[in-house]
Amino acid sequence: MTMTTIPTAMAVMPTLRHVAAATLLVLSLAGCENALQVTNPGALQESQLGNPALEQFLVNGAIGEFQFAYVNYALWSGVLADELITDHTNVSIREFSLHNFNDLNVTNEGIYGNIQRARQSADDATTRVKTILGAGATSSLNVSRTLIYGAYAYVLLAEGFCDSPVNLSAALTPAELFARAITRFDEGIAVATAGRTGANVAAAQDLIYMAQVGAARASLKKGDLAKAREYAALVPDTYERLAYYSANSVRENNAVNAAVRTSGAFLGMHPSYVGLSDLRVAQPTVSRPGLNSAAIFPPMKPMNYSGWLPTGAAQTIDVTSNMRFASGLEARYIGIEVDGPTAAMLTFVNARRAVVGKAAVNLTGPALLTEFRQQRAYDFYLTGQRLGDLRRYATTGTDLFPTGKYPVFPDPYGNSKCFLVPQSEKSSNPNYK
Repeated sequence: MTMTTIPTAMAVMPTLRHVAAATLLVLSLAGCENALQVTNPGALQESQLGNPALEQFLVNGAIGEFQFAYVNYALWSGVLADELITDHTNVSIREFSLHNFNDLNVTNEGIYGNIQRARQSADDATTRVKTILGAGATSSLNVSRTLIYGAYAYVLLAEGFCDSPVNLSAALTPAELFARAITRFDEGIAVATAGRTGANVAAAQDLIYMAQVGAARASLKKGDLAKAREYAALVPDTYERLAYYSANSVRENNAVNAAVRTSGAFLGMHPSYVGLSDLRVAQPTVSRPGLNSAAIFPPMKPMNYSGWLPTGAAQTIDVTSNMRFASGLEARYIGIEVDGPTAAMLTFVNARRAVVGKAAVNLTGPALLTEFRQQRAYDFYLTGQRLGDLRRYATTGTDLFPTGKYPVFPDPYGNSKCFLVPQSEKSSNPNYK
């Protein structure tokens, strides 16, 4: 396998600038073993990735692959949930948008490839950095980083896909994928705790909180409410972790921008999010024509994007809009949810409404739980949370997936409620049935 060279003396920067590093690993999709051979005189061979000088190179690549996968997942999982609609002429996008697609769908396949590359980049980097460091790996913050970013990739697979193989395995259920994520979060916490000394105290604690949010999320959606509460209680309200984007290259852009702000905008807010007068799900004052000339409201900057303000005019999502994907707020939502519709939930709901000037409500029981779920939807709009939430709610008898006529097509919604393992994976993986 031949590989592209990039500078190796880099600090840990959570940016897609280093995404090329991940392509230097053995990055088959879960079932593809052959890598494309490219002639490059300045290339690194795979065997060279064991060089201690390339440790940071491997870590940066894993982070970059996750950030690229995450923003694209946030976009397309929003279409598969109830956050977004599209007005597009592309057949693959149209079928996906209608929730009526199969395992040959290109849009679906792209999301699968992105997340599997992020997962494999992190798993591979973890193994290689552990080998490089030897005994020192047990307290290395770089090992903790690759474990935790890899765990988040497993979470996205579990939340978004009906099932998924890993490294030519048989199909793994979401519960099994969540369990693998939690194992990695726990190891990442243990390693960061061991490395929380001297100048590393703040960085180690940041990683621990990041893992605790992820483990609470995975535990909640796996159905382990006690563990979800335990992890969530450890995270301070002020904690946040961002995925970073820039104008350096197209691959480093916030991908939502291209779908909503260019001359070929095709992404619109689902009608259920339009007209709320809530800046957490901000919208333009007037609609604009999509690619098929339908009137759509492209989303403006939602609450968990960098630069968002709770008052004033709605702001544009641009290529440098960073995205918060783990936070103390999410941990609070998890801790409140596991206890059900209590007085604490009412207090929390009214606090979230107050952020954007909404009046308090006085609800109990199922009505309070409905309001809680709505506030969660608004707070985490366009951050990749909604599809996993809708799938989770559906298992308890509350199906909130959109139905009926599609807002801008003459067709009705189909029944697809999760991403599919693509045919390319099935054809190359003898263990996937």
